Amino acid sequence: YEVIDSTYYDRGRFYHSHHGLEPRLSANILISEKSSVKASYSRTRQYLQLASNSSAGTPLDIWFPASPNIRPQLSDQVTLGYFRNFLENRIESSFELYYKKMNQAIDFRDHAQLMLNPMLEGELRIGEATSYGAEFYMKYEDRRFSGWISYTYARAIRDIPGINEGKPYPAPYDKPNDLALVFSYDLSDRLTIASNWVYSTGIPFTMPTGRYEIMGNIIPLYTGRNEYRLPDYHRLDLSLTIRGRNRPDRKWSGDLNLSVYNAYARKNVWTIRFVQDEQDPDLAYAEMTYLFSIIPAITYNFRF
Repeated sequence: YEVIDSTYYDRGRFYHSHHGLEPRLSANILISEKSSVKASYSRTRQYLQLASNSSAGTPLDIWFPASPNIRPQLSDQVTLGYFRNFLENRIESSFELYYKKMNQAIDFRDHAQLMLNPMLEGELRIGEATSYGAEFYMKYEDRRFSGWISYTYARAIRDIPGINEGKPYPAPYDKPNDLALVFSYDLSDRLTIASNWVYSTGIPFTMPTGRYEIMGNIIPLYTGRNEYRLPDYHRLDLSLTIRGRNRPDRKWSGDLNLSVYNAYARKNVWTIRFVQDEQDPDLAYAEMTYLFSIIPAITYNFRF
């Protein structure tokens, strides 16, 4: 992985290429008028990959195109799903399973040097990744009420030699549980209330547990890669829509929407960093950054 040389090319010149087939197969079997089974297989190649060294979108999230040193990520995915409608199609439901295997997945090595480093490819390690899970979805709709619920259990695991002592570890976007509840209700021809509640497991991150000093330089000690998680994420959004009256002589119409984002002011952690205590240099504490509290909004939409 050590960079021993570099070659510069003129702008606009092709210097390397990758290619490959991406077959896809799918099948849909009708069991009855109200139920069906679907299955699929797909092979895809990703020619642009993201390597991240933080829990939030920062300059340490770097996109790497395929190159002589980085082959495109190759993935194979299979899915199997069961779909069924109830109550004269007023209820739609589905349950799906999926499994995905990825080769040539990239990630930064432990203690990667990213700042002011023109040879970032030397900080990468290449291995395998796996994702799998189950998804449940149910939707109900009638004349005045509509709503749906969805739940996903999903895992994303990486296994890359040279990282985490060669042990598998969660990917940065591994969130096992994801739940959403959405509904809307027409109070009248002009008034509609709606709500949206979401919940997900906190994203993983690597926790420093200590440090030591070598020749005046402070070297941090970390847990296993992505061994800890941020607090779980959840919030509630509410809205009221007031529709304008329809008039034959008017060439436009409008709706007024009153909404509240994060109605119960949940402090969802966006990122966490560790700060050295100014009074005692031997101590450090965790400092959390929260993204958005309660946000009211007024929106007017018009059509003509």
